[in-house]
Amino acid sequence: MSRVSTSRGYKGRGRFTLRPLSGGRPFELGNVVELSESIEVDRTGRQNYQDAAGGELDVEETVTSFTFEATVDDISPQNIALAFRGSSVQLPSASIVDEGQDAWVGHRIAFRYLPDPDESITVAIDAGDTWASEAVVAVGDIHLDTTRAYMVTVAGTTGVSEPTWPTDLSTVSDGTATWKDLGPVSLVLDTDFERTPHGLRMLTGTADRFHEDLAIPLTVSYTRNPQYLIQALVDAGDQFEIVWHGLNAVDGGNPITSRYFRVKFSPTSGFGRHGGDDFSSLALSGTVLADETREGSGLSKYLETAMI
Repeated sequence: MSRVSTSRGYKGRGRFTLRPLSGGRPFELGNVVELSESIEVDRTGRQNYQDAAGGELDVEETVTSFTFEATVDDISPQNIALAFRGSSVQLPSASIVDEGQDAWVGHRIAFRYLPDPDESITVAIDAGDTWASEAVVAVGDIHLDTTRAYMVTVAGTTGVSEPTWPTDLSTVSDGTATWKDLGPVSLVLDTDFERTPHGLRMLTGTADRFHEDLAIPLTVSYTRNPQYLIQALVDAGDQFEIVWHGLNAVDGGNPITSRYFRVKFSPTSGFGRHGGDDFSSLALSGTVLADETREGSGLSKYLETAMI
């Protein structure tokens, strides 16, 4: 039995599919809370000066833009990339070895990638330099002596003979320079640091081990959790065909299909990234452009709608 319309009342629902015109897999915007269209015109009128009541004899209206505004509350990687003129890449699990980080006492460190919480991490002081006599050293330089690290706290020139390195977290003079014992190179979980969902936090109990005002260079090794990596503002703005798989909720759910042939999105005008009690949403806007490949009598180059 053919579908028929029983009401011209209207409540639009449905799904939006985006297909990159440059090629690639289509994707859905997800839950689109609202989408509204706007057509702006440049209007010129010819006034009637023949009668006292006035009015217009002719009018010319030229469409200057066909735009839309959308609110989306599915904060997917593809939607974030779309809103921020960016790219989204899906990364698999991988071993990350000796990633460089700087740490301060009590400081939180976010790794380059989100770590797998079920896999172990290895954290060590990056102390690869060897001691040299009569060498100019700067504050923050680190020396490795077997398994312990020593950091310059007073800049200067090292002595002729290598000092006796302390093992009690104290300091030692070396020529005109001063070194501080930082302890073993390998850091210990729940003694020197604790894990966080994003990486780690240096514990405040390490204040006697690390210099409070100087960064400690670390290397961290961990397993990368499968994740998306989104780069903002790296794209000039891809163009899409948008198909609305619409439904009229007050007309028995009758289908409506609208096809925007060529759309370019603008950067988002609003995204509630943090805070508030409501679900966050993305504000999307774009311009419907002419698709010059559409040829034929009476065919729109902008938008086509099929409805019952």
